[in-house]
Amino acid sequence: MYKRSLISTGNNFRMKKAMEKAENGERVTIAYLGGSITEGYNGGPNNCFAKLTCDYFAQTFCKGNNVRYINAGMAGTPSTIGLIRVERDLLIHKPDIVYIEFAVNDTKDTTNMAVFESLLLRILNSESQPALVLIFTVSEAGFSCQNEMTQIGSHYELPMISVKDVIIPEFDEGRMRWQDYSDDYIHPHEKGHELITKLIIYYLEKVSKEDIDSVYKILQTPIVGNEFVNLKMLDNTNLQVKDSGGFFPDSTINQFPRGWTHKAGTAKGRFTFDLHCKNLFIVYKESKNTDTGSADVYVDGVCVFTANGFNSSGWNNPVVKLLLNTENSAIHKIEIKMSKGFEDKEFSILAFGYS
Repeated sequence: MYKRSLISTGNNFRMKKAMEKAENGERVTIAYLGGSITEGYNGGPNNCFAKLTCDYFAQTFCKGNNVRYINAGMAGTPSTIGLIRVERDLLIHKPDIVYIEFAVNDTKDTTNMAVFESLLLRILNSESQPALVLIFTVSEAGFSCQNEMTQIGSHYELPMISVKDVIIPEFDEGRMRWQDYSDDYIHPHEKGHELITKLIIYYLEKVSKEDIDSVYKILQTPIVGNEFVNLKMLDNTNLQVKDSGGFFPDSTINQFPRGWTHKAGTAKGRFTFDLHCKNLFIVYKESKNTDTGSADVYVDGVCVFTANGFNSSGWNNPVVKLLLNTENSAIHKIEIKMSKGFEDKEFSILAFGYS
């Protein structure tokens, strides 16, 4: 069963170097980037696959207390938000090993897969040159971006571990039920996290017995796209706003605490700034609070998107939307105003991502 999970061990050079570093007693940083499964939903902070596999690495390959654990999972978010925040939440820690899990959070369209590829390249080319491992999960309904992500992972010779390829055949043969893995439609419970942990351990044990590969070289030609690789985050600490339009700096949500909020009764106008960029994403808050309204987003005078901040299933979660994607950089005028009929409602801009 475990053998089915290992799509590929990829080029093992960086992972072997991280293991060697750990065995020499040097500090090793292991980081995890993904959605709620990575964050530990239903598993808990100490029983999620991230913490369990980090503990295994520390116990197996390290000498002394020389492993640092970074969990950069964020519930309900795709790889686009992962890329926007990757510098702040992950690369700043200079990781030696990074695990990525977005297979049930992403969509299969070309833009999303170009973002995913850009995220991988951003991490691979970062200062610490980490080993990068892809993990593919699946929903109860069978949804997973595994096929699309596997093509990208194979292109860059990355190790890939599939939860999907393990549990689906077990369901089909009647040896396992979905409830043996999860209590809801997508999130593994503690036993499910234990299973994912065993799959990662299987990979680590296999790599530990292999001879080291030649130095890892990153292919320069993308398979889907790399146009978002230099994406940077803007919030109220580094964006120069020309006109607040009734949107004021605010402690928005824990995941993005430096945004802007339009509150009921504040001035009516347009939140306005100029930005030299070729692509631009907006991240905004979605809430089930009925005081939340919609906002229209304009790029160079044209309304390109209406962001609905209200969702009956919202939990003050971040949502991302692509506003602009062009081949060449230019100065663009960005304006955001409350939609007609929602002028007295609340709306929170959490951040922007641009390059």
